[in-house]
Amino acid sequence: MTEPAPRRIHHIDVVVRDLDRAEKKYRRALGIDPLPRESLAGRGIDLVRFRIGETWLILVQPTSDNGPVAVFLEEHGEGFFHMAIEIDDIEGKARALQSRGVRLTNSTPRIGIDGWKLVDIELRETLGTMIQLVEAPEEK
Repeated sequence: MTEPAPRRIHHIDVVVRDLDRAEKKYRRALGIDPLPRESLAGRGIDLVRFRIGETWLILVQPTSDNGPVAVFLEEHGEGFFHMAIEIDDIEGKARALQSRGVRLTNSTPRIGIDGWKLVDIELRETLGTMIQLVEAPEEK
């Protein structure tokens, strides 16, 4: 069986301290309106999504002090958080990566906004760049 190939850059997340302020800045800089604000209580974040072609640009603000996004923000400050690459068969891709010895943070996909299935590649595998794999159902 052929390993699922990457399809596109699905989304890029930018971590921010103040989502309202960041939304205004990005709206002004990009000249486009985002979707309404969303919350992922289980991940401890609020977010705003901008659609740019086939890719989402997502501004993410932690809503708790101890979640992974809050820890990242504290250690690295505002800015690029991660890039997500779309895969048609995320479970198949995860198995293929693991069979080659690639370490994943979670080998079983977790569910994100809009039913996105997400798997994270460990930072050591990508020279410190946070890369996520995503399988997304039909989008808005």
